[in-house]
Amino acid sequence: MMDNSKSAYEAIRTAWGRGLNVLKPTQAQLEHGLELHSRVLACDTFGFLPSVWTQEVADLWKELRDGGVGARELDWRSSMARGVAGSRDPKAAEEFTAAVRATGLKCMVQTVAEGKSREEDIKRMATSAQMCRVFRKTLAHVGSSAEAYEAAAQGRVGVIWSINGPPIAGKLVDPDEELSFVETWYQLGVRLMHLTYNRRNFIGDGCAEPANGGLSELGRDLVRKMNQVGIIVDTPHSGIQTTLDAAKVSEKPMMASHTGARAVLNHMRCKTDEELKAIAATDGLVGVYVLPNMLGPNANLNTMLDHVGYIAKLIGTDHVAIGTDTTYQGPWPQGLSGYPNARYKSAWWGNWNATNHPLPHSDEAALGSLAWTNWPLYSVGLVTRGYSDGDIEKILG
Repeated sequence: MMDNSKSAYEAIRTAWGRGLNVLKPTQAQLEHGLELHSRVLACDTFGFLPSVWTQEVADLWKELRDGGVGARELDWRSSMARGVAGSRDPKAAEEFTAAVRATGLKCMVQTVAEGKSREEDIKRMATSAQMCRVFRKTLAHVGSSAEAYEAAAQGRVGVIWSINGPPIAGKLVDPDEELSFVETWYQLGVRLMHLTYNRRNFIGDGCAEPANGGLSELGRDLVRKMNQVGIIVDTPHSGIQTTLDAAKVSEKPMMASHTGARAVLNHMRCKTDEELKAIAATDGLVGVYVLPNMLGPNANLNTMLDHVGYIAKLIGTDHVAIGTDTTYQGPWPQGLSGYPNARYKSAWWGNWNATNHPLPHSDEAALGSLAWTNWPLYSVGLVTRGYSDGDIEKILG
């Protein structure tokens, strides 16, 4: 029977040590930052629930791989199994809970689906619903700030649902049909939704599209519908013009829940000053991610804080937050392998290629200073940068 618990705790401790080594806080700064983090409603504006391995999932992986199902199905079925693995195995449940508690978060936005199709989105939502139900002493699916505060008072982490794309049918015959599932998504608990991912869709251009075409007419209708229903317009993967157009159309605060500052790193996933100001003008919020190859060369926790600092100076601490775009991922089982040189279709769907990601891969977000379980050190980092307690509370929550 596989047991990753020991190596999991070692990984969390190692990441913590690397974080302290990067920040080098004084004892007073460390203690103050940790106290602040424990006291405020710290919220990750975009992340994922922990993903852990069990013997059952490892066996399924081997069965699928040996059966020659292909890289796409192997990736899909194993990821779905890992999504609920913590609910089916006591050791995995312990690892899952330990990772959540290590963050000290009171609230988080969880991406529950990718927006590829309504059918796939519902299946992915079901895994999150399962985890929130099974881990109801730790998690609470929430749909408002009042519910988030109530969950925090109960010692639970409020989980807000987000989706990476709109539930558009794509027939372009009946506008009511195209937008009919927006209210359904709201009723299921979705509170944030991307207009686009990196590529172009029926709504507008993503950040990887060279044309930078902006919002379509259907996209404008979608923004209005989201405003009406109560789903926040989110533009982290949207192109420059799409983001600017959305800010003009939206009558409610909008977000870029996980991004960076393009003035700090010229990367397609980072927002320009014009975009950042447009989002702030809606009374919106910008979350900074912790992905090193989208923060800068040799990026670490200090680099993330540089992005936070730039955005805070540009648009104010009322409009900046941290949206990690990552989570804790349990150690990969020894001896488990996939297909050599596999080309996963999700990489094409997301337009993730070497041209768009010129910086080398780094383990800083998985095992280093930027690790999701190091959330308390993000707060310590803000203390080391000299922010007031009031500003830190704004950035965290």
